[in-house]
Amino acid sequence: MRHRISGVVLAAVLLAPGGSAQGGSHWPGGLGKHHGKFWKKSEIRQQLELTEDEVRDLEDIFARKQRELVDLEADVKKKRAELDAALNDDQADDPQVIAGVDRLEQVRANLGKARVMMLLEMRRILTPAQREKLAQLREDHQRKQR
Repeated sequence: MRHRISGVVLAAVLLAPGGSAQGGSHWPGGLGKHHGKFWKKSEIRQQLELTEDEVRDLEDIFARKQRELVDLEADVKKKRAELDAALNDDQADDPQVIAGVDRLEQVRANLGKARVMMLLEMRRILTPAQREKLAQLREDHQRKQR
């Protein structure tokens, strides 16, 4: 159970807020100036005691997955625009609009799955102690934000 919670917290850390591959906060997953690369922040890197190999592996995973995520995010925006157009089109009937919703939700699911697959790869790089520490850092940061 503890590992499951750590995995969920790690997912939140890597993907929140909004889960964008190009988000805007200054915390891991919110991305900010390091674009979600928590391993690039010297303070976090030091606290997690990341090795050069771990940093390189995390960076490699992120670089490999980033293009796919950007493409999937573009698909979501496109399907959202198509749905909005259908909703504003008086000629579009209910089945057309519902089909647009289905297409949008499918591309959103594809994006979510790709993010989780990247997360799972990254999770394999970190030790259980590092995952636990990262979750603690995230919780501490959230407390400070309140």
